[in-house]
Amino acid sequence: MSEVVHGIGAAPGRALGVVRRLERHEWRPEHRTIPSDAVEREVARFEEALAWAADRVRDTREQAARSLGEVEANIFDPQILILSDPDLVAGTILYIRENFLSAERAFDWRLTELRTAIIDAGHFMVVDRLADLRDIRSRVLARLTGRDEDPLALPGDPGLIAVDDLTPSFAVRLDPELVLGVASGSGSRTSHSTLVARSLGIPAVVGLGADLVKIEDGTTVLLDGGNGRVLIEPTEAEKAAHVRMVQRLSARPAADLAREPAPLLTADGVRVHLRANIDQPHDVPAARRVGAEGVGLFRSEFLVIGRRVIPSEEEQFEAYREVVDGFPNQPVTLRTFDIGGDKFPLFLDLPPEENPYLGWRAIRVCLDRPQLFRNQLRAAIRAGGAEARMRILVPFVICETEILRTKEIVAEVGRELGQTEPVSFGVMVETPALADTLDLVGRHLDFISLGTNDLTQYSLAVDRGNARLQHLSNPMHPALLRSYERIFNTASALDLDIGVCGDLAAEPVGLALLLALGYRDFSLAPASIPEVRELAGLLSVAELSELWDRVGRDGSVSGIPRELLARLEDAIPMEPSPLYIS
Repeated sequence: MSEVVHGIGAAPGRALGVVRRLERHEWRPEHRTIPSDAVEREVARFEEALAWAADRVRDTREQAARSLGEVEANIFDPQILILSDPDLVAGTILYIRENFLSAERAFDWRLTELRTAIIDAGHFMVVDRLADLRDIRSRVLARLTGRDEDPLALPGDPGLIAVDDLTPSFAVRLDPELVLGVASGSGSRTSHSTLVARSLGIPAVVGLGADLVKIEDGTTVLLDGGNGRVLIEPTEAEKAAHVRMVQRLSARPAADLAREPAPLLTADGVRVHLRANIDQPHDVPAARRVGAEGVGLFRSEFLVIGRRVIPSEEEQFEAYREVVDGFPNQPVTLRTFDIGGDKFPLFLDLPPEENPYLGWRAIRVCLDRPQLFRNQLRAAIRAGGAEARMRILVPFVICETEILRTKEIVAEVGRELGQTEPVSFGVMVETPALADTLDLVGRHLDFISLGTNDLTQYSLAVDRGNARLQHLSNPMHPALLRSYERIFNTASALDLDIGVCGDLAAEPVGLALLLALGYRDFSLAPASIPEVRELAGLLSVAELSELWDRVGRDGSVSGIPRELLARLEDAIPMEPSPLYIS
């Protein structure tokens, strides 16, 4: 009998295989004192170890830049800075000189104090900071003691790994040919290690917490990095269903990059558009290979997360233009900086907030930091060219005032640049406030994008970053089904372009529901597009719409997921696994 454990879906894709548990046994240097005449030699030994560690971090950064890109390489900049931080360096030297401690004991003591201070401060980037400290500790102690820098060894055969925490330096060593998926006890959707896993195309579920112990070494699992579920010891039927889908998808040829993707039609001939969610420009080739019809969500905040300096207008322009050029005949939608919550660049020096997901984030930050916002808008409008090919999408909007203020800034920037073609302007519908007032503000918009992830979080009062609550994070809740229908009907009446960019469309039942409600434009992680393309071609919109109308009339909205699952079992030549069911 299989068992499902819930974590946080951090890097999309599914993987089936045997797990190798990687254990990091915390080692403490022994308490050793030194004679007074050896103090300065010990200080020099410590300083040499810091310099050696910094060189190693720079080497890792260069490796990441070559293999992954500059954005991923930037995640190592904080480690270089920490290694020269006066609190760490001077504090360690003080313990050596005043307490006559060995360099390794003094360093470990001071690092433990800094770690405690970070945890007590409740910093929004606590996961990344602790991972950075762990990496630094391993490197410096390795130099001082002659131990292995990172005792975790990569698997020699293809499989999945389960680890308490995934540090950045270990993440960049992962080989996608050998590491098919990652299950981690800690982490978040936006942690540095998760960013690396996504860039490598390795499915990952993080934040499993105490449930990680259920995934034992040698266990077979089916992991879904999109919805955060790990199926332990799947049945033969569940494994066969996964293998059959992989075989069906692998039999489809990759898209011809020199040609536009073939139109996607459902079984009854309804046109459906599949676009890509991307984090950075070098995601474009992968999106094109799977036949994405442009970019439905360019998460621009990943260009600034972890940065200590605001990227210049020119740097942003180059990044945005690369994406626009990658899809010369398809739309590209740039989401303005969705920073805040769990995504903060280091150049915004902020005190901790009690609830950052409901705090100073997204459009609130941009409107309060007009120079930051205007630089981004100038770069985006320039990248779109005279034809205004880059659409502007604004996140976390709750009221008309935010829309009007933002449109005014966009218009001002356009006039400064001599832009004559109007820039297409839209908002994410991801807050209940906007969902309920779309009829009042929609006249100011050209398009909307339904953000099912945050709309689920805020409608159900369930933190999507809390793995303990993932069983409550149900995007098929009756309240949300009604919201999706109302949003689509309102937007249609206003003649707005309508898209979906949440994870719901990547799940078969979610895709079937959205098609039944009338949605036809979906933006997905590139890894999810082949399977969604396959599934959409098997479904009849007419049948799904009839099912929704019938269930809606009967007032049994809560039963729609099971009704849709039954319809999927008839339409899809595979056995759905529990991974598909919320």
